[in-house]
Amino acid sequence: MPTEPTESLIGRNETMEIQRTGYRAYLAGLSPTQNPYKRESAESIERQIAWFRGYAASRTDRARANRQAAEK
Repeated sequence: MPTEPTESLIGRNETMEIQRTGYRAYLAGLSPTQNPYKRESAESIERQIAWFRGYAASRTDRARANRQAAEK
C-alpha cells in the first residue's frame, strides 16, 4: 500500500548537495563509516540518510560501469 509523502526537515537543495557529497566520498575511496552526519536529531538523521543514498548510488554506478567494461 502506498504511503503519503512526508515533509522533509531539510530542503531539496541541501539534500541534493549532501547526496553529491556522499557520491564523491565513495569515488574518493572513503569508508561509509566516515559519514560526517551523526544521529543527533531528526534533521541530522535526514542528512545522514541523504549522504548514504549518494554513497550507494556511486557504488552502484561504479559496479555497473565495471560490469559493462568487462563485457566488452
